[in-house]
Parts: sequence; structure tokens; C-alpha cells
Amino acid sequence: MSSISEGKPWISQSAGCHESQVKEFNEQLKEHGVQCAQYLPDGKLECTSRKARNAVLKSRNLFDRDGGYGDYTGE
Repeated sequence: MSSISEGKPWISQSAGCHESQVKEFNEQLKEHGVQCAQYLPDGKLECTSRKARNAVLKSRNLFDRDGGYGDYTGE
């Protein structure tokens, strides 16, 4: 997986949510203490760090078959 940064965020439609759930999902990120991640108005998930990406995937029990060394890929 290539590097993730503010200038080159990781954006995922698959890990996103419906547009009507954006506010609720962003609140869940705050409750889990996840920083550097947000759900965009169209429902896509945007992460600006690998740590945030890993935290979001863990908190939602999602997996990623393309994850690299040190990335959360699921259980």
C-alpha cells in the first residue's frame, strides 16, 4: 500500500456509508477516538494516516485483502 498523507489521502467507497449516515458515522469515529479520518458528504471514508485507516477498519470489523505490512487486514 502506498503512503497515506493529508496530501494523498486514502479514500474508500467500500468502507464508506450512505449519505444519510455521515453525521452518525463521524460521531462514531469521535467516540472511538479516531483522528485523521472522516466520512465525506457523499459517504466515502477519507483517512489521512495509516493509523487512522487501521483504527477505522478495526472499529467497524472490516477487512482489506490489499493491506500491506503493518496494516490491519481483518481477523
